[in-house]
Amino acid sequence: MTRIPFITFAMAGASFATAAASAADKPLDIQDEIIVTASRVPQNRLAVGSAVDILSESDIKTRQQAFLGDLLRDLPGLAVNQSGPAGAFTQVRLRGAEASHTLVIIDGIEAGDPFNSGEFEFAHLVSGGVSRVEVLRGPQSALWGSEAIGGVINVVTGPSTTPDGFWAEGFVEGGSFGTARGSAEAGSAGAWGTVRGSLAYSDISGISASPSGPEKDGYDNFTGSLFATFNISETLSVSLSGRHVSATAAEDAQDFTFGSPTQGLVIDSDGERKSDRWYGRAVADLSLMDGQWTHQLSANLTDTQNESFSGGAFSFGSEGQKWDFEYQTNYAFDVGDTSSHAISALIEYEDLSYENRGAGGGPENQSQTGKQTSAALEYRLGLADQVFLSGALRYDDNDRFDDEVTYRLTAAWAMPDTGFKLRGSYGTGVAQPSFFELFGFNPDFFVGNPNLQPESSEGWDVGVGYSFADGRGLASVTYFDSNLENEIFTDFGVFPFTVDNSPGTSTRDGIEFAFRVDPIDAVSLSASYTYTDAKDDTGARELRRPRHMGSLNATYRFFDDRAAVDLGLNYHGEMQDSEFIFATPETAVTLDDYVLGTVAASFDVTDRVQLIGRIENLFDEDYQDVFGFASPGIGAYAGVRIRLGQM
Repeated sequence: MTRIPFITFAMAGASFATAAASAADKPLDIQDEIIVTASRVPQNRLAVGSAVDILSESDIKTRQQAFLGDLLRDLPGLAVNQSGPAGAFTQVRLRGAEASHTLVIIDGIEAGDPFNSGEFEFAHLVSGGVSRVEVLRGPQSALWGSEAIGGVINVVTGPSTTPDGFWAEGFVEGGSFGTARGSAEAGSAGAWGTVRGSLAYSDISGISASPSGPEKDGYDNFTGSLFATFNISETLSVSLSGRHVSATAAEDAQDFTFGSPTQGLVIDSDGERKSDRWYGRAVADLSLMDGQWTHQLSANLTDTQNESFSGGAFSFGSEGQKWDFEYQTNYAFDVGDTSSHAISALIEYEDLSYENRGAGGGPENQSQTGKQTSAALEYRLGLADQVFLSGALRYDDNDRFDDEVTYRLTAAWAMPDTGFKLRGSYGTGVAQPSFFELFGFNPDFFVGNPNLQPESSEGWDVGVGYSFADGRGLASVTYFDSNLENEIFTDFGVFPFTVDNSPGTSTRDGIEFAFRVDPIDAVSLSASYTYTDAKDDTGARELRRPRHMGSLNATYRFFDDRAAVDLGLNYHGEMQDSEFIFATPETAVTLDDYVLGTVAASFDVTDRVQLIGRIENLFDEDYQDVFGFASPGIGAYAGVRIRLGQM
């Protein structure tokens, strides 16, 4: 069954050649890589008991994908579904969980749409300016609250190193489907702190989302951000950040007219969807006792606005706003030379408001509010730099639903002198219904259900990692298993459609493989494979969850690291999806598997000028991520990056 569709790194950039070669210059040392989201404080990968994978700045720039959702296809456990061309509604699912079960954090801000149960729309997240993506898999509600049933995707913007002085970088690109993109970033850093800002714009003519329609569905996106951190003293710093995304996408619609010859199919239509997202964050960090005792006080704002138009006339709109206030304190201490201890405590208050607007004056025009107070405690233990244990407990007091308690346990054993690490985790999670699911109303197709209850899950995983080739290689395998109670599903047996909780238990289990090695300085290789068996409470396959997914990626650097070529392959297995063609007996159809190939190349003309180019959908695959919606064919793109200031 399916539904309708804290630390922030302040980073500044390196030269193009350095970025391209960073994977070779910095071996994949499992003990040194810092993981941010696996605990309430950053820690070394060695101590992490959960499954986690990273896209580095080198990966992002070398592979050149315009949107971050396409880059996520390279990582195990993630399924990406896009309803048509650029700008179309895009969902990411972790380990067979629903898209609203993935918490997305951008520069410390929970960025999901409050109107839609925290689900993040990946269609509008451009890769420009992103320096790191960290994907933490498995139930994480004890650490991060609701929406973290499937895991957490942490996105960090700004260049990955911080040289003193001024720097700036510009980028322009053009190519197939009427694509024109450009961006500019600039910043300055010193002992006083860091300031940086960025602007990015994309204008894409696109293709028709309808496989049978000639009309192009275009897309434009403007993204701007500002970040500043000020070192008030050796122990106190203050950070401020803001981000704004404004996007407009032309849309084709499915024909739900009973008896129509195109009923259930996607047809050309004069639709348009406008989105505005505002994010803000203010943080004060205080470090005492030589860093042994730290405090963080933060205020965060997420404001999302969506408007849909048909034939130029307003038809539907929504707004969701969340204020989030947090206080966290961390205390760490050692006992002798054999054990280390750390405790984190968190108090959090969320204030949410929602508004639903229709073209008329009917019951769809309404507003609602919600509040939640939470407290969490995490304890971490390290023994002899080999065994690492953690436990977390969270209590949520919500004014609309029953109070919830979630917890998480992890363990990791780094076997001395072998390169092997055994790890495991167990956790519970909750996901609250969205405002639209509870109160949404559109007399043409949907009525909400105010009696919905939150979904709840429990899950565990076990895995082994192996670091080899003097830290230049890393391989891992993970088995995962989780159960979901009260799954929210769309009931298409009534009209208008509605949603309800499933009476039984939905299951997800599978296995993940990840591999990466730099066999020599000039070559980087990576691969992943995921098998996922996701079933609803009737035993039927969950929609839009392929059983098999995989990726291969190879990068070759030459001409003294001034040139690079990257080849990427993504396999997306067959999957089930809904169909609404009443002339056929099926309510679900099987979408074919496909392989997407990408070739990207770059050449540093000078230390400050870099030429780039890529070919997407190399094999010109005709594929669908969502039934009835067309996807772009083969496309070619070329551009240039220019850098000024400190290198």
